[in-house]
Amino acid sequence: MLRQCLLILLSRVPAASLWRDAGFLRLFAANALSALGTAVSLMALPLTAVGLLNASATEMGILAACELLPFITIGLPAGVWIDRASKKRLAVIFNLVAAAGLALVPLGHEAGFLSMGVLYAVGFIVSMTEAIGGSATQVLVTLLVGRERLVLANSKLSASTSVAQVCGPALAALLIAGVGAPLAVSIDALSFVVAAVLIGSIRLHEEITPHAGVSVVAQIREGLMLVWQTPMLRGLVAVVAAWIIMSDAFKALYVLHAARNLGLGEGAIGLINSLGALGGLAGAPLAHGVERRWGIRTALIAGVALAGLGYLLYAVPHGGWPLAAPLAGLALFVFNAGSTLYVINYLSLRLAVTPDGLLGRMVTSMRFVTILPGPLGTIALGHAADRVGLPPVFAGLGLCCFVMAVCAWFWLPRQTRLTD
Repeated sequence: MLRQCLLILLSRVPAASLWRDAGFLRLFAANALSALGTAVSLMALPLTAVGLLNASATEMGILAACELLPFITIGLPAGVWIDRASKKRLAVIFNLVAAAGLALVPLGHEAGFLSMGVLYAVGFIVSMTEAIGGSATQVLVTLLVGRERLVLANSKLSASTSVAQVCGPALAALLIAGVGAPLAVSIDALSFVVAAVLIGSIRLHEEITPHAGVSVVAQIREGLMLVWQTPMLRGLVAVVAAWIIMSDAFKALYVLHAARNLGLGEGAIGLINSLGALGGLAGAPLAHGVERRWGIRTALIAGVALAGLGYLLYAVPHGGWPLAAPLAGLALFVFNAGSTLYVINYLSLRLAVTPDGLLGRMVTSMRFVTILPGPLGTIALGHAADRVGLPPVFAGLGLCCFVMAVCAWFWLPRQTRLTD
């Protein structure tokens, strides 16, 4: 009966629609499941650090820095590996590695060895899998749908992520209340296993470009030179580097602010996370619509400015305010809407201007040069929050975003629309 219903629904979908592409559907489902698990960890890991291990703002900044290090230490050779190997196989392998890394949290809790050091290691391992497997998956999207449908495909994938993030905090609150924050991370580990199975089932013929006689160092250099010699990629470096520092610091500190300064419990934090995820859900179709009307460059810059407004709004509520939770939720809604608008168009733009044989190295080279200042930046912002307080730091992030958006308007090259 279910199969018949699905067939009826598919018969009404246009032949050219991505919903008729079996490979994209599997990737879409894998993305949604792993996003649901990650949404649980987004609450469970910070609450483990803050509630169980009594982490300071500086330690939360160090945790964010550990999550950036893999992109700096192994990112460049990973790009060569991606261009030389099956992207699908790499995505499968590193989804399983991520599951194994996350499993250290519940195991450490049960065995009594859980510490901030363990969380630092887990952050590094999971980000390592994103540096390789996640980069391979980004290239896989291009191979599956083609450049002309990149913004549309990334919008749909982002929408599935946002739906998962709406449901995830409620699921996280139930799990954390029932089994505790460390054990709730098991859901994220399981989601990566299922995602690996789904991606492994995709049928795709991949053309692997031969690199016989070319050294790894030469190929790494080719990827870096591509970024330097492509005006759009070169122009994006400063924007993305600043974005990463600010957004990673915010994600590391916003739970700390909600728990300690606003006095919100686990249920209320789950609620504001859900409100924030609704912003991401709203930003996904907005990204495609703004790109079609004003171009991908304008859409990206608008996302940066909107996220800046979210930072400023999050600096407003204080403990004791009767509307602290709704205001915090509104701030996360605005931030996530802007973030989604920025990310979808950024990912699509950098893939669209890159030749097929260099896609893997472009992704990892861009990640390397933009994430390089990230660890020190997030640690510095965490330390600043310990010294001057969290609200002034959030307000500073908002003002920096507005300045960055204005600067990007002048220095980013004009870019034609990717869609008709």
